[in-house]
Amino acid sequence: MLRIGVNGLVCIFLFIHCLAGKKARPVRLSTPEVHLAGWNARCLNHADLNGDGLQDLIYFNLNRSRIEILYRCKDGARPPRIRPVEQDRWEPVMKDAPYLEERIFVPGNLTSLAIGDLNLDGRPDLVRASPDEGVFVHFRENNSTWSKPLLIESGRIRPFSGSLKVLPSSKSAAMPRLFIFTLEGLERLSFVNGVPSYPSVLAREDGKRAYGTELADIDGDGFIDWIYLVPDDEDSLKLRLGHETGFGPESSFDLKLSSFPTPYFSKAENERVQFCSIDAVSNEALVFSFDSKNGGEREADQLKVLSYDLFSDSNKETAWVMDDFNGQGWPDLVAADSSFGELLFLPGKPNGKFGMARKVPSLRGISSLHPLRTENNLPPSLLVLSLDEEALGVAQFDPKAKGAFSFPEMLSTQGAPVVACTTDCDSDGLDEILVVTEDDSDFTLETWGLDEKGKPQRLHSYKLQNWRREPADLFPCHLNQDGWVDLLVLSSREAPTILLGDSSGSWIEVAQDSVVRKSFLKGAEANRLGLLVNTKSRRDEILICGKGFVRSVIWQDQDFKVTGQFNSVDQSGYLFAPQRLDLDGDGKDELYAYHSEGYWERLSDVGKLGGIKTGRNQSMTKPLLSRVLQSGKTESLVSMGSSGFQLLGKSSARDLTVQVEARHLTDLPGIRYNGIDSGDFNGDGQADLVCLDGRKNLLEFLSLDTKNQKFSSVLHFRTFEKNMHYQGKKGGAYEPREGLVIDLNGDRLDDLVFLVHDRLLCYYQEGGKPK
Repeated sequence: MLRIGVNGLVCIFLFIHCLAGKKARPVRLSTPEVHLAGWNARCLNHADLNGDGLQDLIYFNLNRSRIEILYRCKDGARPPRIRPVEQDRWEPVMKDAPYLEERIFVPGNLTSLAIGDLNLDGRPDLVRASPDEGVFVHFRENNSTWSKPLLIESGRIRPFSGSLKVLPSSKSAAMPRLFIFTLEGLERLSFVNGVPSYPSVLAREDGKRAYGTELADIDGDGFIDWIYLVPDDEDSLKLRLGHETGFGPESSFDLKLSSFPTPYFSKAENERVQFCSIDAVSNEALVFSFDSKNGGEREADQLKVLSYDLFSDSNKETAWVMDDFNGQGWPDLVAADSSFGELLFLPGKPNGKFGMARKVPSLRGISSLHPLRTENNLPPSLLVLSLDEEALGVAQFDPKAKGAFSFPEMLSTQGAPVVACTTDCDSDGLDEILVVTEDDSDFTLETWGLDEKGKPQRLHSYKLQNWRREPADLFPCHLNQDGWVDLLVLSSREAPTILLGDSSGSWIEVAQDSVVRKSFLKGAEANRLGLLVNTKSRRDEILICGKGFVRSVIWQDQDFKVTGQFNSVDQSGYLFAPQRLDLDGDGKDELYAYHSEGYWERLSDVGKLGGIKTGRNQSMTKPLLSRVLQSGKTESLVSMGSSGFQLLGKSSARDLTVQVEARHLTDLPGIRYNGIDSGDFNGDGQADLVCLDGRKNLLEFLSLDTKNQKFSSVLHFRTFEKNMHYQGKKGGAYEPREGLVIDLNGDRLDDLVFLVHDRLLCYYQEGGKPK
């Protein structure tokens, strides 16, 4: 190995035989071809921009605020179909120069570049973007020039180089598409005859650290799926399966990665799409794929989690309701963000999932939603309460309007409505409306029903005593086995008021001196309570969440009686949203509750059977409401939070899992990978890996032994020796900072391109044949 230092770079002639055995061929790389690129050059990309069959290079020169395109020359000849470049007497183009330069001057900064044919004219177009400047498209003209930039209407793009992607038309998409990863999520914009078709379709993901737009058909259904990373999560690898109208819910996988996954093209017998990345915990280079074959081998206690993002992560007030509003036989979801004047309707599906959200104009500042059954054998209406507009109304579902609700018909309450709910007070199969109103600091409980013409009418009023603050919620239940609904009027600070209903429609306050009411139920809001309905005894069991436990109580002998306690393994945290259901499919119901450390836990009154966690700490959304979703014989848990909801259910053999195909831990001292890519670097037809430690400026090449599926190191070297440069300038903390694996010279061999300091380094693989 001969080292010749030039401006801090090391020119190396590499002809290294395999160090791991006879099975791997040697890696042969030329000395680096060096081009001036400018300090802080970024957004390195490539494409055949002029149709000559050779890959051209493109990057952004931050110092000069321009996009620089390097057209590949063939044997020193001038590349065809490019715009003439003004000669520079200070940097003249040599006759044998491998590249001819073109420049596009842009105002401001760039963080992402993407290339693709957006107007179906057979010529690649250029998309550039930055959070401050926005997204622009330069179309390639038929005279080999670039059009004036077209501004794309989109959200604020994320400042990562992989936030833009252009996909061509396909069987599942008739038009080319531009994907933009904005602060709100992944926007998809189709182009018709070169014109963007607004509005864009948004797959919401507004986690601040989420990044990446790897788009590929993972499950083989013909639709593009989306892979991205959330580095802060223990299960950082995320996948959303595509369908006809967009992307489905988020699935998380048990891998914490420190490098964004890149495709790994191998000669494996299976047709699974493979990727390579770096394990953030072990620092191993790994190759993985998504597979469904291992689904049947999982433990019965392992559950799958699907996450649906609907609102911003900063959202705090969200109202939810689940019922069969469209009459198709399975539950739908309706949600409302209090900061908008609209409802979101998600139609249910027979497989226990939900369709795309549809927006419906409604009241602003909605605080609660409830189903209202006013006729037998018909889908329910929707009770809508808005605190901002001090309005309570009933909206009807219109099946002809594609999931739209009518604007609510208002109820003329005596005061401003504060909290409301619906329940069947007299067990006749139809619902009444219970609402607490405030008038000059006096609180009244009003009962509403329908008259003979189907119009809402006030049936009864009851003045609540000793209430100084607004109630937090209403909790209807059956306590005393008389068939009439009873009610807990909840407070966020004080003990609730317990009201027993009677045949006259009036209420009787009880349990004023009850320890359960004054202590266990003090400050308990709706998401700390659960209900076990017992139709045989006509008496419900109330579940009360506390610190490290859930207690069950019944009404007996004019007081509450504790019938059981279910402890959490970690009793330092509070529990919420208890539900009893059969999640694991064993035919027995278990009690689940959300732990304040960010996971769901299966509880039991017997220590050995309880304490089974679902999800890692802080991986689950805190529920405002939870419900059991029945789909055939399968039960799932729906956990509804402030920004979206999660489905927890039993894993099946059809569910995708991550299959790690191979791992490799470097034996080089002090080396920790931070980047990875793949290519055939020794001409054996099998994909190899190139791993980068940017802090130590080192590259290591790994070759795969196909018999034992193990990688071995065949070559490593540093790209430069000293980080010192002209006028004291230094490179970044990680150098090389960007790289590509492509065929630079058309010899059918993978070559390497790196941005290092203010230079572009090209390493050619030797031994190929030109096309």
